Amino acid sequence: MILLSIPKRNFAVFLFMTFFLLIACKQNKIEETRLVADGLTDQVSVIRDAAGINHIYATNQRDLFFAQGYCAAKDRLFQFEIWRRQATGTVSEILGKRELQRDIGTRLFKFRGDMETEMKHYHPDGIEIITAYTEGVNAYIETVLKNPDLLPIPFKALGIKPQKWTPEVIISRHQGLLGNITEELDYGRAVVQLGVEKVKEYSWFHPKDPNVALDPAIDGSLLSQDILALYNVYRNPLVFKPEDILPQFRAEESQRVAFETLDPTEPHKDAQFLGSNNWVTAPALAANNHAYMANDPHRRLAIPSLRYWVHLSAPGWNVIGGGEPEIPGVSIGHNEYGAWGLTVFETDGEDLYVYDLNPENLNQYRYKDTWEDMRQIEETIGVKNSKDVTVTLNYTRHGPVTHIDSMHHRAYAVRCAWLEPGGAPYLASLRMDQAKNWAEFQAACNYSNIPGENMIWADTLGNIGWQAVVIAPIRRNFSGMVPVPGDGR
Repeated sequence: MILLSIPKRNFAVFLFMTFFLLIACKQNKIEETRLVADGLTDQVSVIRDAAGINHIYATNQRDLFFAQGYCAAKDRLFQFEIWRRQATGTVSEILGKRELQRDIGTRLFKFRGDMETEMKHYHPDGIEIITAYTEGVNAYIETVLKNPDLLPIPFKALGIKPQKWTPEVIISRHQGLLGNITEELDYGRAVVQLGVEKVKEYSWFHPKDPNVALDPAIDGSLLSQDILALYNVYRNPLVFKPEDILPQFRAEESQRVAFETLDPTEPHKDAQFLGSNNWVTAPALAANNHAYMANDPHRRLAIPSLRYWVHLSAPGWNVIGGGEPEIPGVSIGHNEYGAWGLTVFETDGEDLYVYDLNPENLNQYRYKDTWEDMRQIEETIGVKNSKDVTVTLNYTRHGPVTHIDSMHHRAYAVRCAWLEPGGAPYLASLRMDQAKNWAEFQAACNYSNIPGENMIWADTLGNIGWQAVVIAPIRRNFSGMVPVPGDGR
């Protein structure tokens, strides 16, 4: 739980907090250090406080985010490497054939839009910020590669080394806390088995009377196939097995048995029942006449943590809080002017389309009154202890094709709101970090597309606010509750 009182004496309080921090650091024998790294253009100071939080002070924006990337990679290098591999579809390189389908799914759902436009969405200086952050990550990786003693144990246990980042890793959608397409398919299957009225009776819907009828053009008997296998597999948690570890790092046999009995999916089985909460109160309701902001965003407990705290200070920037470890900026926190928090705002941002295929050419699907060619992309995937595998990824005008039923001449594709420009989770927080008032914060929220969030704000002037943010499709001819024909009807 994060609880912040926002006093009106904002600047004085901020100076006092900084002074208190310096005194605390001195008492704990934590000294200010100058960051030395190839790629910095000026001096950068880093104070690591008693809680292990980095306070980064730079003279310019570019160095600030370079330093954030450098420091975060230093603290979380193995987490960064796993994130990069999950984002780029290169897990098979270290874990072999069993992860091939994951890598195919990852590449199938990769964002492939214009990178310059994409980075500018998150901040007017998004290209500089994201590039600098990536360069900072790579600077630390280069330091480790030159000094093998710095390599964390997990790398040694797997017999691998960290690899360099690109901005494409930062804007990956693979950790977006979203996804409802499996429910859509399940409702379609239930309608086939039980009928529309029974599905409405047995399920809780709001609004209470949705349209869950399947279009007559859809053969419901075919929905029982594993249509979303590629979608589901790339979203599963990554699991390491004892045989992945080099022999000299493996545990005793008793520990190995215990390791193998763990169910790595257990924390995810009831994920839909997790709840977050946040609230703000106006000064009139507080004894000290301050606005209050409280935020309790629930995330799975993990080691290392799924959040990373940092303080960023440079001309135009003075923000402290937590966020995703692998992206620049702060997602939840405060600056001199206000504090903000978030919880997930559930939305329906995915649709499953069903297509008739041309019996003479299974690479064509019916749209309107003609056959359209699927767009195809070839990818080559490296596989540990095996030859590289080349796969063909198929796309319709609506999105990635997850399943082709060649026997019945059907194909299935997923349209995802999060594959639209600006869909990288939490990255638009960069705009929020510099908000000076409620109006600027609201404007920044307009760029936050994924995940759906309840954003709250409380500032030093006593203003409070709530803003729901998300990107969702406008459906004109269907409800989005069950699979629909992809022929443009």
